[in-house]
Amino acid sequence: MKTFEKENYYQILQIPANARADEIKHAYRDALAIYEAESVATYSLFSEEQRERLLQAIETAFDTLINEDKRTAYNQMLIDTGQVDAAVFSRQGQRKLEAYGDTRTLSNEKSLSQWVKKKADTPEIRQLIEAMRSKELLSGLELKQLREAYGIEIPEIHAITRISGDSLRRIEANQFEDLPAGIYVKQFLKAYAEVLQIDSGHVINGYLKFMAQAKAD
Repeated sequence: MKTFEKENYYQILQIPANARADEIKHAYRDALAIYEAESVATYSLFSEEQRERLLQAIETAFDTLINEDKRTAYNQMLIDTGQVDAAVFSRQGQRKLEAYGDTRTLSNEKSLSQWVKKKADTPEIRQLIEAMRSKELLSGLELKQLREAYGIEIPEIHAITRISGDSLRRIEANQFEDLPAGIYVKQFLKAYAEVLQIDSGHVINGYLKFMAQAKAD
């Protein structure tokens, strides 16, 4: 049975020591999906107390590794105690963010949905959603701002909705002349909103009104 007591934070999240920030985030989401109370895969394996300890270990690992200063200090501790070779961390900066079209390391739909639910209760997200709800017109830039506040990337939405990354970026950039027919835009907006778990009807109506006004101007 997995306990995490003797594992370092990279092992807890099952990522390499030179993992990028996006990989840390995806691994964290997947870990939550596996060990949460509602998980069918692990429901019968842990008591409530054990599960709480596991989830706390996951939270601590993520909180440390996603913060640059905390991660640097933690890495130095691993080096000083001989747990990890310093050469591993020296290669960290050489790894570049994968292209938008690459979805090999993306979280699955369930773990992303759980991530959105978890983040939706933060003050920043609540404020953005309330602001969007109060507006009659919604621009793509506001959708982008909410997506980025969640820490969700274009490829993650593509992986779930199968909407091309180019179309998603055009919606966010208000590039109306490059968008497909209106019926497709509505479908794209509906799927986009559902990933972010916001009112799809309001998003569709608000965006289309913004688009109509922009074209009229």
